[in-house]
Amino acid sequence: MKKMNRREFFGASALTLSSLLVSSPFVLAEPPKDKLRIALVGCGGRGSFLTTFFPNIPNAELVALCDADSARLAETCKKVPDAKNAGSDMRAVFDDPDVDAVMIATCNHWHVLAAIWAMQAGKNVYLEKPVCLNFCEGEQLVAAAKKYGKLIQIGTQMRSDPVHHPEAKRFLHEEKALGKIKSVRVSRFFARNAIGKRATPLVPPETVDFNMWLGPAPETPIYRNSLHYDWHWDWRTGNGETGNWGAHLLDDCRNDVFFDQIGAPKRVMSVGARIGYDDAGDSPNEFAIFFDTGVIPVVFCISNLPDKANPKTAGACAGPTSGYTVFCEGGRYEKHWGGAVAFDENGEQIREFTATAEHIGPGPHIQNFVDCVLQNAPEKLTAPLKVGIDTATWYNGANTSFRLGEPYSKKDALDLVDDEETFATALDDIEKHLDAQGLKMNADTFRASRFLEYDGTAGIKGEYADAAKKLLTIDYREPFVVPTFN
Repeated sequence: MKKMNRREFFGASALTLSSLLVSSPFVLAEPPKDKLRIALVGCGGRGSFLTTFFPNIPNAELVALCDADSARLAETCKKVPDAKNAGSDMRAVFDDPDVDAVMIATCNHWHVLAAIWAMQAGKNVYLEKPVCLNFCEGEQLVAAAKKYGKLIQIGTQMRSDPVHHPEAKRFLHEEKALGKIKSVRVSRFFARNAIGKRATPLVPPETVDFNMWLGPAPETPIYRNSLHYDWHWDWRTGNGETGNWGAHLLDDCRNDVFFDQIGAPKRVMSVGARIGYDDAGDSPNEFAIFFDTGVIPVVFCISNLPDKANPKTAGACAGPTSGYTVFCEGGRYEKHWGGAVAFDENGEQIREFTATAEHIGPGPHIQNFVDCVLQNAPEKLTAPLKVGIDTATWYNGANTSFRLGEPYSKKDALDLVDDEETFATALDDIEKHLDAQGLKMNADTFRASRFLEYDGTAGIKGEYADAAKKLLTIDYREPFVVPTFN
C-alpha cells in the first residue's frame, strides 16, 4: 500500500487548478482524417448501453472492448462482433496502435487513473461521469490533460441538448418571464433497495479478474451481496447518489441557471442518513444539501428509501423527482428529465419546453466528441473537462460535508442557511416520507454538518481543511497509483 505522493492540495499553490483549466493550450495528436477508432473500457450496464449508438455515428467505430468481468465482456462482444476482445487489462487497449480514443465506463474509482493512463498512451478520452472520487484526483486529471495535450469529454450527455438549454436560458434570463430568481431546488427521488450485509466477505464471481476490477481501490473485505453496481454506495469505489445523479442534475442547474459562471460554490452544508435498511452501504439514502453560491442559493434533495405504500417511489417530492425547480418572484420553472414546465405566481401553467431524454442524449454527445477529435477542435466540446471538474466540486463537497457531520438538529440546520424556506421544504419532504415508514429524523438517526468552505476547485479550506484532507487521502494499491503532476 502506498500513500498518494502529492503536494498539499488544500494549501496555496503556484499553479492552481483553475488556471490549468482556463489557460491550458491543447495540442492534439494528428487524428485520423475520416473515422475515429474507439475502444470501450467497461462493459457493464452503462458501457453496453453506449455501444448501441455507434451504428448512427458514421465517422466512428468501436474497435476494441475491455472489461474485468469476462462474462460481461463476452455479452458486449456479441453486440459489437467486429470489435476486438481486449480482455480484462485496460493497459492492452491503451497500448494498441489501432485505437485512437478511449471511452471509459468503469466503476468510479477507476475513472481518473484510467483516463490518465489513456492520455499517457496518446489517446483522447470520453469519460463517463462522475469525473473523480475527490478533489485531489480531479486536480491530477486536469494537470495530466494539460501535460499530454489530450481532449476529454465528460459523459454528462444532457449538455448536448441543442434546444432546451438555449430556450431555458432565454426564458429565465433574457425574457425574465418569471422575474428575479430567488432560489433553486434540485431533486432526485428514486427508490433503491438495500444492498445487503453479509456476515462473511463477498467472494467475487469466477468470471471477474478481481485485481483489475479493484485497481486503485484498497483491498479490504466487501460485505454487500453483489460486486457489480452496488459499488456506487461504497465510498472506496463510488460517490453515492450525489455523484451518480447529482453529476447530471447539478450540472444542468449550473448550465441553465448560472451559465457555468459558478464553478465551485462558496460553502456547503448538509443533513443526511443511511436509514430504513441495515446494509453495507456508506452513502446516505436520504440527503438534503445547501449550497451557498454567493448569488442564488441551491438546495439538492435526495430520497432513495422506497415508500411503504408505493415501493416504486421514494416518497412525495415538491417538483420534479429527477430535475430542478427555479423559484422566481413571479412563478417557478420546473426542469424534468425530458422536459420542462413554467408556472406563474398563481400556479397556472404558462409554457411547456422540450428537452432531450436519456435514451437519445448519448448519441449526439458521442458524436460531438468524435467530431471535436477529428477536427482538432477541443473548444467545441459540449462537456469539456473544466465543466466536469466544476460540477464535481458540488457533489464531492456535499459528500465530504456528510462524512464530517455531527448529530442532527433541525433548528440548528435551518439557522445556518440564508434561504430557510427552500431548505426547510426539502427537510420536510424527507421527514414526512420517514414518518410514514415509522422512522424518525433526529439526532440519533441523522447527521448534519456546519458549513464547509471551498478552496476554489481544489478542496476544502478553513476549520474543516485538516479533517477533510485526512478523510479524502486515498491509499492506492501498487501499481494502480494515480500519478502526481507538479
